Formats: sequence, C-alpha cells, structure tokens
Amino acid sequence: MISPRAQRGFSLVASIFLVVVVAMIAGFMVNIGTLQQAETTLGLMGLRANAAAGSGMEWALARVLAANSCPAPGTAFALPGSSLTGFTVTLDCSARNVTEGARSYLTFRVVATARYGQPGREDFFQRSLVASIANPPP
Repeated sequence: MISPRAQRGFSLVASIFLVVVVAMIAGFMVNIGTLQQAETTLGLMGLRANAAAGSGMEWALARVLAANSCPAPGTAFALPGSSLTGFTVTLDCSARNVTEGARSYLTFRVVATARYGQPGREDFFQRSLVASIANPPP
C-alpha cells in the first residue's frame, strides 16, 4: 500500500491537467463562435453586393429601354441612404446592330459591377451581373 505522504502530489497534477483541458475547450469554443460570426458577416456582405449590382442593372436597363441607347461609358454611382451604403456601382454597356430580314434594331449587353472596399483588403466585396436586352421595333 502506498503511503498518504507519497500520494500528495498526484491531485495537483490531475487538477492542472483538468484546468488546461477546460481552458483548451473554452478557447476552441470562442474560436468557433468568432468564425461563425465572420462567416455570417461575409455572407451578408455578399448578398448586399449582389443586391447593389441588381439595383445598378435595373437602373441601366430602364435607361436603355427608355432611350434605346447605352448610358455614358463608365457610368458609376454610389447607393447612399440604404443598407447598400458604401457600395459603388459601375456600368458597362455595349450596343450591336441586328438585322432580321427588313427589320433592324439594337441589342444591348449591360454589365453592372458593385464594389465595396478596396481590392486586396479583407473587407473587399465585388459582384457583377450581366444582361442582354433587345428593343426591337414593333
């Protein structure tokens, strides 16, 4: 039988081991929570970038259909006063003449690109939408 004097240090080793294991588990849980929060934020910003590009696309298509011509090259605008604040939308448009029999009309290719932040930084988001539209004569 081991004397009680020889067993004195064992409880200290077990308690230190237990504290270290609990601290590691707590650190792991904090890390998981931080990653989940970052993933949610990134997903939300991606959705906002897509919505900003969609807003720019709707604006551009309305102008194309109303004027039967492209907006000015490199048209860019910000979206203030909404959940899209901070995004800049840039439009690129090209027109092509199409002839079908005796009818001739224009088709347009519109690219709307929404950007947030500066390229190369971790808070940079960019989404682009592409649409083709024709406004044929009746």
